[in-house]
This record gives sequence, C-alpha cells and structure tokens, in this order.
Amino acid sequence: MKKTVSILVIIGSLGLVSTYFAIKNDVHKTVFGNSGAITDFIEKLRDNGKQPLFTKGLIGQKAPEFTLASATKGQIKLTDYKGKLVLLNFWASWCPPCRAEIPGFIKIQEEYKNKGFTILGAAIEDKEAVNIYMKEAGLNYPTAYGVESAHKTAGDYGDPDGALPYSVLISKDQKILEIFAGFLSEAKLKKLIEKNL
Repeated sequence: MKKTVSILVIIGSLGLVSTYFAIKNDVHKTVFGNSGAITDFIEKLRDNGKQPLFTKGLIGQKAPEFTLASATKGQIKLTDYKGKLVLLNFWASWCPPCRAEIPGFIKIQEEYKNKGFTILGAAIEDKEAVNIYMKEAGLNYPTAYGVESAHKTAGDYGDPDGALPYSVLISKDQKILEIFAGFLSEAKLKKLIEKNL
C-alpha cells in the first residue's frame, strides 16, 4: 500500500511540474488556440497580473548601467541605446528555453530594428560557445558575453541566481518597464513593443 501511495505521489508531482512548464511555455495556446475561455483562464491563473515578487521593486527604476564585451567586436554599453526601447535578454546556448525563444526574437528584431527598438543579448558563457551558437541560430541583434560579467549584470537586474532565460524591457529613457523570468513568447513581446514604442 505504501509503495502504491509513493508511486502515485511521484506521478502526481511529475504531472504538476510538467503542467507548470507547459503553461509557462505557452503550450496551452497550441492546444486551445490563442484566444478563448480556456486560454484566457489559464493566462489569468499564470500571470495574475503581477510580476514576480523578487523583481517588483525594480519596475520603474533607472536601469543599471553596464558595459559588456561584444561577441563580435568591441563592447556593448546600455547608454549607447538611449532613445530606443530595449529588450535585454540573458541567455546561454546550453539553456533549452533560451534556444526556444531566440527564433521569435530574431523575427521581432528584423521587424522592429528600424522602428526604435532593439534586443540586446547577454550570454552567460564564454565567447567561443556564444559565437558558435550565434552562427548556428543566425542571431541578428547585438550580443554580449561573459561568464562572470554577464552573471553580475543579471544580478544587478534582479536575477542574482542566474536563472535563464531572463529578460528586461527598458524604456527609451532607460527605466525598467517589465521583467520576465522564463520563456518570453514572440506574441507577448510584440504586444509589449507596440504598447511601449
């Protein structure tokens, strides 16, 4: 009897974990469509209209300045992008959700690059791994790298543990507008750009 209960607890726990990740990665939209009663209900449960508690205090604050090594040449500085809406995305090539969101980011960058928006990538890994993945994926936006330096910058932006992916939307006057821990869908990002451009 105890063995059966233990197995049921394990199965239930795995079911909850897989459901959480499926909802977090918008799988429910694939199954139920982008709109409708079920999708709207899941979105309300998932988002509840609130940012994660550990990042809430940064919303509305001045974005911390940073200078990181560029994966192509030179450096990437936040101040160089004043006057543009910026999505600062912390990622790594070994991170499956990061790899899943990057194709959508590439499309968004292509669509909005001449409209006052850019994505800045900050890879928490070494230059060689970043350059290999950039070529493989066809990244079309400025990308920085650095195991320690990018990790420290992520900490300055409310992610001291380096959970990936982690994205921060920064206004044209360089204030933090939104923070996203986990996968950020192309559709959600597009809505945010349209709202804040």
